Amino acid sequence: MDSFRVHHGHFLRSQPCGTGCFWPIQRYFSLMCIQHTALEMPCNNSITAVSLRLDFMLTGPRLRRMKNMLLLPLLLMLASCAGTELLPSESAKIDYEKAKAMLENGDYGKANRFLENFSAQHPYSQYAVQAELIRAFASYKAKEYVLAETLSERFAERHPRHPDVAYAKYLLAMSHFKQITNIEHDQTQTKLSIEAFRRLLKEHPKSSYAKDGGKRLQRLYNMLASHELTVGKFYFDKERYVAALNRFQGIIKKYQTTPAIEEALYYLAASYAKLGISEGARDTAILLRHNYPKGEWSSRAAEFL
Repeated sequence: MDSFRVHHGHFLRSQPCGTGCFWPIQRYFSLMCIQHTALEMPCNNSITAVSLRLDFMLTGPRLRRMKNMLLLPLLLMLASCAGTELLPSESAKIDYEKAKAMLENGDYGKANRFLENFSAQHPYSQYAVQAELIRAFASYKAKEYVLAETLSERFAERHPRHPDVAYAKYLLAMSHFKQITNIEHDQTQTKLSIEAFRRLLKEHPKSSYAKDGGKRLQRLYNMLASHELTVGKFYFDKERYVAALNRFQGIIKKYQTTPAIEEALYYLAASYAKLGISEGARDTAILLRHNYPKGEWSSRAAEFL
């Protein structure tokens, strides 16, 4: 019988494989061949590419068992080598620099996992606090936005006077921002992002993140206004004019700096007209034409004057 053994990180075959292999199975099967390449797996900070090919030309319980027996040591060796790369050392500085190198190489998920136990391993080091922040950043870059929310908010609560606390709050707002889908879906993340950006602008108006935060805040207002307009028009089309009117009024009160205002004014006037409130329709149409004299919706509102 052809046999295998492990020696110095290699899979070796003691004898060449041919048609005479595995004599106990030969009475049931006509041919079987196992082809493979030698594996060399040094256990260091990087895992050498591994190539293993097991081509079974026939199947059967014994062959499946033998295949599993051959693959199990390989999987254990892979797990062992991969695990050592993420194990912390006794030096906080070395581990911190190692995490930074992972970030620089774009290994954000790996950096996040590596930093998970940094505070427990090095609780009193000068790098512990900063490691919390770069882990939040690593989670964000790895698109683990819920985790990034938790880590950045925790950092802001634990270290309110830290020089980089404004960045933590910006990261929190951006984590919500990245989870926004479109105006037709639930707007919970939009509202949470608005809340986080408003907090950033209020508490750190002169920070380097305030300018970008202000621009994104306006985008978020535009998105919410568009969402409310879509819902209001849905109610209007379904002839639920009271519900529609409430939506359009809400847009005019809350989102006066958004592009949705012009259309919202027209539909507000139309809702008043459908409800038989002619004075409300006329006043709204006048307001619309005053603010948008050359607008498309102003021309349409002429029927309410």
